[in-house]
Amino acid sequence: MLQSIVRFSEDAAALEKTLRGLQGFVTIAVGLAQSQEDTDFWLKLRGQFALGRRYFRLLKWHPCWKNASSAAGNSDFGSLRRTLEVVKFGFLGMYFFLEMFTITNALGATSYEWGPKVQLEANKCWFYSISVSIFLCLYTWLIPEPLPKQSNGKAEYVPSGEKNDIANPDKPTTASTTKTAKSWAPDPKIRTQLLIDFSDLVVPGAAVGWIPVGPITVGVASTISTFTTGRQLWNRVQQKAIQP
Repeated sequence: MLQSIVRFSEDAAALEKTLRGLQGFVTIAVGLAQSQEDTDFWLKLRGQFALGRRYFRLLKWHPCWKNASSAAGNSDFGSLRRTLEVVKFGFLGMYFFLEMFTITNALGATSYEWGPKVQLEANKCWFYSISVSIFLCLYTWLIPEPLPKQSNGKAEYVPSGEKNDIANPDKPTTASTTKTAKSWAPDPKIRTQLLIDFSDLVVPGAAVGWIPVGPITVGVASTISTFTTGRQLWNRVQQKAIQP
């Protein structure tokens, strides 16, 4: 178990999520503080955890915009999904890019007056990115990609829900109805991503004043998102360790 924890702590993304989890717990503590002295202590501690996380995402705008560029040229996606992918990663990259210019203020080395304004706009971009990600998840769930079929030597496309009906035309109607009902159930990956996105949306929403909630709610939402993504990272790191 100790070796597994050590492996997890050696992964940059996992370490960043660990700091985010601690920041979430401290944010809850800010809301539960009973005195100004306690509040100041927890706020200072939260600031240090937040600062530590920023080193890991200082240049993260580059892979985001690279993903946006790749999505723009992906012919496997429909035009709407391709647009959503580009907008999602474009706004996320803009969030990291704008935030990069405020790190000296966060370090206390400078006190530029434009720093808080830039950080506010960065959080708005983060909010937009998560909102588009939620819409993209719903779009992928409700309008799944068509599956290919062969007809007269040519490749055609049919909705995935019709594939079995074509292969088994005599299949009972009740079974087809059951399959159609099941097709409305979102994929586990989509459910997980929706949980992460809706939880994450609270953080920038509260920061810009669009979601009027207190630090306890923000901390709980952040912790839920961090635990979910952290579990995925844990599985990835441990799986990577046992691969030959």
